[in-house]
Amino acid sequence: MPYLAYDPATGEIVGAVKDSPEWAANKAAKGFSVLRTERMADPVGDYVLNGEMKPKVLVTFTPDKALITADGAEQAVVSVSVAGESPPESIAVLVGDIEQEVALSGGQGQTKPIAATTPCTIEIDVADPITYRAEPVEVEAISGE
Repeated sequence: MPYLAYDPATGEIVGAVKDSPEWAANKAAKGFSVLRTERMADPVGDYVLNGEMKPKVLVTFTPDKALITADGAEQAVVSVSVAGESPPESIAVLVGDIEQEVALSGGQGQTKPIAATTPCTIEIDVADPITYRAEPVEVEAISGE
C-alpha cells in the first residue's frame, strides 16, 4: 500500500511513494504526518483533511474578455464554476494580488468587474490551492493609444 506525507497544519501533500516504510519514517522525522492509502496520492490533485486523503475540488474560470483597454472604464468579468455535488456558498479567488469572495449559486458565480488604468496583466486564481485546483486565467489591460 502507498504512503503519503503531508503538512499537518495545511493538509498539503508533500510527497508519495508506493511502499517504503523507510521513506515514511524519514518524512515523519522531518515533522510531516504520514498516511497509508489505498491508492497513490497525487500531490497536485489531492489533499488531506482530518487524516483522510481527498481529491481537490475543480474550479474553472472563464473571462468574458481576455483583453481590455487600460482606460479605467472598460471592464472584464470572470465567471467562476466550482465542481462537485455540494459546492460552497462562496469561494475566495485572487484577482491580481487582491483576495475577493465570490458568491456562488449552484456552484456558479462571477468576480466583481475588473478594470485597469495602466497596461498590465491581471491573473485570476484560487486563493486556497490546497483545497481547490484551477488553471489560472489572465485579463490583459492594454494601452488604448
